Amino acid sequence: MNYEESKAVITYTGEGWNANAKSLLEAVGADSFEWRRPLGRGPKHVRVEAALFAAAEAPSNRPMIHTFWSACTDVDTWRSSEKDRVERWIRSIAAGVEWLVVLAAPKVADKARTELKQSERCISSRDPALLRRVRQMLLTAISNEEQRLGQEVRKERERRNEQGWSFGEYLALQEQLAALLGTLKGAEDEALVQYDELDALFTQFVRNASLIGKVNFVLRNGKQQHLNFLSEPPPWLTSFSAPLKEWRGLGIDSNARFAIVNSDASLLQLRVYLFTRQLNLLLKMNQPQQSQKRISSQIAERCLPLLQICSNELRILEVDFPEGAASCWAVQVSLQVLHVCRKYPDQVHSLPAATLCDYACQKLFQLGELLGLMPGGQGPSSAQIDAALWLGAGLGPEPPFGGEQLKEALGSPAAFQNLYLELAELALGTFKHLGRSRSARQLGHQLANFHQLRGDPHLAAAYLSDALTAVEGWPTLEIHILSQLAECLTGEKLAMARARLAASLTLELEVRKQHWHQLLQILKTLDDDGCVMPLEEVFDLVSVTPISGHRQQANVKINSRLPEAVLVNPSLSVQTSLPQVSRKESNPRGRRLRGNFSACLSSEPIKIQPGLNEFILNAQGDLHTGHLSQLSLIMNDKMDFVSAEARLGIIEVKKGEATISVESGQLLARMPQKFQLRFTAGTDGIEEGTEVTIKAPRGLSLGDGGRQIVIELPKTEQGQDTVVTLEAIATPPSAKSTDIEYGLTLTSSLWEQAYPVSVNFTVPVAASVKLHTAMKTKFLQVVVSSTCRQRLMLSDPILELSLGTCTPLPISPKPLTLDPDRPLSYIWQLEIDGPIRAKFNVNLTKDEVNGAYNCEFELAECATMIFVNSKVAAASGAEVCRANAMCHLHLTVEASEAIGHSLMYELLADQSMWAVCGRTAGVLNLDQPSHNLVLEVMPLTSGFLPHPQVRLSKYIPANAGSTHPKLEPFGPGQVYNKSKSLQVHVLPAIQSS
Repeated sequence: MNYEESKAVITYTGEGWNANAKSLLEAVGADSFEWRRPLGRGPKHVRVEAALFAAAEAPSNRPMIHTFWSACTDVDTWRSSEKDRVERWIRSIAAGVEWLVVLAAPKVADKARTELKQSERCISSRDPALLRRVRQMLLTAISNEEQRLGQEVRKERERRNEQGWSFGEYLALQEQLAALLGTLKGAEDEALVQYDELDALFTQFVRNASLIGKVNFVLRNGKQQHLNFLSEPPPWLTSFSAPLKEWRGLGIDSNARFAIVNSDASLLQLRVYLFTRQLNLLLKMNQPQQSQKRISSQIAERCLPLLQICSNELRILEVDFPEGAASCWAVQVSLQVLHVCRKYPDQVHSLPAATLCDYACQKLFQLGELLGLMPGGQGPSSAQIDAALWLGAGLGPEPPFGGEQLKEALGSPAAFQNLYLELAELALGTFKHLGRSRSARQLGHQLANFHQLRGDPHLAAAYLSDALTAVEGWPTLEIHILSQLAECLTGEKLAMARARLAASLTLELEVRKQHWHQLLQILKTLDDDGCVMPLEEVFDLVSVTPISGHRQQANVKINSRLPEAVLVNPSLSVQTSLPQVSRKESNPRGRRLRGNFSACLSSEPIKIQPGLNEFILNAQGDLHTGHLSQLSLIMNDKMDFVSAEARLGIIEVKKGEATISVESGQLLARMPQKFQLRFTAGTDGIEEGTEVTIKAPRGLSLGDGGRQIVIELPKTEQGQDTVVTLEAIATPPSAKSTDIEYGLTLTSSLWEQAYPVSVNFTVPVAASVKLHTAMKTKFLQVVVSSTCRQRLMLSDPILELSLGTCTPLPISPKPLTLDPDRPLSYIWQLEIDGPIRAKFNVNLTKDEVNGAYNCEFELAECATMIFVNSKVAAASGAEVCRANAMCHLHLTVEASEAIGHSLMYELLADQSMWAVCGRTAGVLNLDQPSHNLVLEVMPLTSGFLPHPQVRLSKYIPANAGSTHPKLEPFGPGQVYNKSKSLQVHVLPAIQSS
């Protein structure tokens, strides 16, 4: 649509119209004016341009104002004739149309305003406010037209799902609104919104078409509510599924709009038309330079989504087109947009422009593969040449900018390669300029592949090396790019790349072995200087443990990722001052410096196997104190694997004495035991025949029974161990001892002072005694339990009494086994009156090693002095005992001999079984040998109930030395209760009827 045909119109009539009036109206669009719009929309400053027409020639479909120019200069003429002419003219104007009467003289204008009652529509041609009044009326007319078209557009949009609705007709209507807004200088963004709405509406229709035949799950608040089955697409949309006959780039085709309105256009024609309109509006925006940068950025930002959306819509609508036509169209549009961006030098290197350029490279690459234009091939075949001619013809006989260049690229491999490299290098440089390193390296990877096909490995290596840093952390991608890079390298760099590939755990073992054998062949061709490579690329440095002394050493653990064993010369630098660089070498991933190895630990060549390896490095020559810094592994005298400089540990020159540790299991006392002393040689080592004197404390015997022995040590190197076995017997001073620690003292020329060593012994068993009484006969039980958690054999138990005799109860003559969780018991019958003093002895055997255990114990007076007998019987008048009925407890206390003091008895009844109804305690005077008592008790439950217990104590009355009587308990075995385990049968209580 031509915006000139949409300008507002100013008509003129009257005798006062002349050249001066015409120039006056032509100046309407010279200045901007504030445009105030309804519906809460903000004001804008716009410039209004209008077309001048005579009243009889003016078009009727545009917003307009009518003007009447009067030449009347006096009031009398106005009254006589001019007023009637003006009134007739006003009546001829349609309602709602703006009009204005311009009079030559100010006094006539004042008279007209009064008589016509139109103060705002009558003005003098000499009035300075004339232009402002005309602009205001023009904007009013445009606003009215905008509201009318806006309502029609909204009404038509609401009908979009009705039968017979056409997108082409709707586009024509909304374009009228866009054209109207486009005539206002400063309101181009409002016109752009109209085309954005058309674009979005068409996109939504195509998206809905992609869901035809599929189930749409409608979810609300996270829950499935109902199913919505999408209907068939509208008929007008199917017209855009017509096969593509041409794929021209951007541009306004006079026939394109007509075809779109009549639903006879292709999908690309519609998209090109809409985007071209948007592009023209963006370019028309007359903004400050800072905003122009933003506008040009919008052009590139809008282009890439357009290309991607069109690609999807061609697939959704199932449009038939020759293979490569869509890519060909995308490349041409990209070239046109990039050409527009070049008008803004700051924006041709923007991120949207770079992304668009990268997209064009991808599509051009696809065309190259399709048409046989890629380097390294045999050239296009006849079929591919025909396809290229067909694609070129689809661009049109006179394609817009970029079309001829693209045609030439489709027909010539050289021109194709030049165009591809031009676009790729422009995108790559822009990505780098913007700091988009990952995008730049990804594109560089594609360029590397392209240069490899061209036979230019040096350029390919540069791009691949840069791309390799972008994929660190992704082993699969890293190895893929490294494999490509290895094909472009030579010499030292190739050797390092092969080493990394051989050490990659991502590859199969057979593939790694192939790279390894290739590495070995490459090393044969290198010069004597060789190359330096980071050790961590091939090996994992697990740990470095320094061993300080007069013979410095370091224990090194490394993990090899190589597929086969390798012979290396290892060395570990000792940094005594600031590091000095002696050799450096670059590698595909960075630069590794080899430090100063003048002071180092090394060894003879060692073979490193795949997996974990451990080896010792020794100081060569003078000793140095410092930090362990770098590990070097030199393979075949050509490749040096060097770790990064770091403080791996401090190594010092110092003298250390020999150390001793005790190694043994649980040592048992009272039995011969063996333990080991481990001597670890110090920095001076141990000479052959060095004597060591070992002294034991009291209670510990060494060797043949003495407390001091002398041993000789064999020759032992620094850090090495020698073990000496000793035999000892520990005799604890007390039978109550369980764990005993004995301190050994060692003296020798190995130490300046005596060296103390502790040895712990455990008493294997413990014994306890328990006295049993049967009337006047006494039995003594000895319980033996294990304290060492080991199984022992016990034999020949003996009990020796200082007074009286004892007789052991018969037991098995064989040795008994004492388990850790099961004690043993021995019982003897005693024949003794008075205190017991005894000694217990038993032999111990453990793993054919014999020992003995003995202990002593004492018991006070244990002869039986008092006998107690009790009986529960029913009360008088009852035959049996019943629950909750009174019973009698008959208690008899007999003394075997005079004891010379009174007794106190106490009745201790279980309160859940018995209730004591009478006395619970009393004092007995044993002047006579026997006492009989009757106490009242009541059983609380039925069944076989044990008798209530009776406790007897010595009663010592109060005297001058004590104001209160005292109770003293009897010793064990002095009181014998004959009824202790008796029970009485209690029947249930009688239930009342």
